[in-house]
Amino acid sequence: MSKIYTPTQDMEFLTPFGPTMGYLKLPDLAVAALNSCLNDKLVDYSDNLVGKVREELKFDNRAEQVALKAVANFVYKYFAFTVSRNTFGEQQADRETNDYSLELISAWFVRQFEGEYNPLHIHPNCQLSCVGYLALPDGIEAEWEEDYKDHHPSHGHIHFASGTAAAYSSTNFLVKPRVGDFYIFPSHVFHGVYPFYTKGERRSFSMNMNFVETAKNGPTG
Repeated sequence: MSKIYTPTQDMEFLTPFGPTMGYLKLPDLAVAALNSCLNDKLVDYSDNLVGKVREELKFDNRAEQVALKAVANFVYKYFAFTVSRNTFGEQQADRETNDYSLELISAWFVRQFEGEYNPLHIHPNCQLSCVGYLALPDGIEAEWEEDYKDHHPSHGHIHFASGTAAAYSSTNFLVKPRVGDFYIFPSHVFHGVYPFYTKGERRSFSMNMNFVETAKNGPTG
């Protein structure tokens, strides 16, 4: 059922269509904690992914707990925003009547080095996906400075795309990674990463998640 919209101001601009992206700046301590979880005992996860990169390593239990602690409350805020946005404020997330939890489907580190890339793709079998940045190669700013002289810079950037190109619509945008930046998005949003050419590692992590909403139990007799 479509939601009914009634203007409340004399002039308004709406963004009622398309997916919602979320951004969070991770604390330095969270970035350090996640980087400390990277070790040589982690399982290779690359056969499950499309990345043309050197290493994609599955989170162990410690990495999962560190990551969830860092982002769980933000994911709830993202959920609450989308509930309100998608119903024009008619519905709200309510922690008094509902319980909320994150179901982690899969999670992994991405260790990308010069010349490597991640083809355009989506993440199936989950509701939400995300990317967080943990390290960048020393000197990549010099590469970016040169790349930004071009009319379409892209080196080492992530590209998000959704929808069909049309007048007065936006279907894609690029993100320049920064250590500590964290983005969440619906799993059906297309995204890919372009190669860079500075020696060193561009390290990120991704998680596939479901956000679970359940009604609290009523009073018991």
